[in-house]
Formats: sequence, C-alpha cells, structure tokens
Amino acid sequence: MPLPAGFLTPTLYGFLMVLFRASALCSVAPLFGMKTVPARLRMMLSLVLAYAAFAGAGFPLFSGGSAELVSVAIVETVIGLSAGLAARFALEAASAAGHMIAASMGLSFGASVDPIHGAESTSVSELLSMIALAAMLAAGVHRELVAWLCRSVISMPPGAPVEVGPLAGVVVTQALAAVALTVRMAFPVLAAVTFGHVALGVVGRTAPQLNISSVGFSVTILAGGGALYMTAPTIAEMAANAVRNALGGGV
Repeated sequence: MPLPAGFLTPTLYGFLMVLFRASALCSVAPLFGMKTVPARLRMMLSLVLAYAAFAGAGFPLFSGGSAELVSVAIVETVIGLSAGLAARFALEAASAAGHMIAASMGLSFGASVDPIHGAESTSVSELLSMIALAAMLAAGVHRELVAWLCRSVISMPPGAPVEVGPLAGVVVTQALAAVALTVRMAFPVLAAVTFGHVALGVVGRTAPQLNISSVGFSVTILAGGGALYMTAPTIAEMAANAVRNALGGGV
C-alpha cells in the first residue's frame, strides 16, 4: 500500500535541517573545510554525514510549518558553523604562531601559497599548519567531527529550541582561547630568539672587534630553528588536543 505524501514531509524536512547543519560544519571545519577539498566532494561528504547522523538519531521528524523552515534552517546553519569554527580556531592558532615565529627569525619576507588557506603564507607558518594537520589526522579529529554531528542531532534535534546567545558565547570563548594558544605555541621560539639577540649584544659589547652584527642573522636562524625543531611536535599535539577539547566541550 503506497504511503501518503504527507508522511514523507516531516521526515524530509528533518533530513534537510540536518543537512544544513552538516554542510555548515564541512564548510569551515579543519580537514573537511580545506581549500584543497573540491566543492563537489564537500557537498557529497555533507550529504553522507547528514544521512548517517539523521539515521543514527532515529530519523527525527520536523513537524513545523513552512513559515518556520527558514528560521530553523538559519539556526541549524549557525550550529554547524559554531562547531566548525571552534575546531578551526586551533588550526589557525598554529598558523598564526608560525607567522610570529617567522617574523622573529627574519623569515617573514619569503611567502608561499598555503594549501590549507589558499593564500600566501610564510614557510614557517605553512610548516606548522601541515604538522598540526597531520597531528589532527593521527588523533582522529575527523572522527571527532562526525561523532559531534551525531551527538548534536540526538541532543538538539531539528526544530528544538536553541539559545543562540550562549552558543555565540562559546565560540567567542574558543576564539580567545585560540589567541592564548597562539602565544603559548610561539613563546619557546620567541624566547630562544630573544636570548640569542641578548647573547649577541653582550658579546658585541665585550668584544667590539669581532663584528658580531655580520653573523647576527645566522645566530637568529640557529636559535629559532633549534627551538622550532624541538617544539614542533608539541605544537602539533597542542593543536590536536585543542580541537578535541572544543568538540567535546559542549560546542
């Protein structure tokens, strides 16, 4: 016996709302929202993830009227963007730390195309971004994103009342935490470069005939490069842990 068309409407609307959430998540989240991922592949991934989360939540229905579709679709998009941005901030923190390190070492004049952002970036920033991205893959951040989407559909089904204010507050908190994370990532290298400059200044004052200024750039590269070599794995681990904490912290 064929089912009436009205039976499919709440189910279809519910899936469309979940699709809005998944599409917003995949548009900005790390790994899924990279510039190197083609738009068609991103759309297909959003469709697959939306159906998986929708089926895993027991096919929640959306019984609202047509007038509520637009407002609920906007809320669903905001939910997906909030989680994606909260996770993306950690990757951006690694990139920003790379810019600070490159400026302190005198390497900011050379720029290359960053495949993650699709824009010009310094070599140190690109290096830290790729290392952080590899650490996120090793830590299973892509699985954490899928798990967050499934949990969010269960805890906040389509059409459920959502307070946008506290949600925006969480995103702002994650952004401020990313700024602090940037400073923590770059601090060891900045401290090493600073001590290198101080040592050069002391030697230059005690032995002016050595002409220390001619080797100052080399000493800066050695001090900063050595500190970066020792702290790069820790920076990548910090970025991966920050993403996992953002996704598991109620965003």
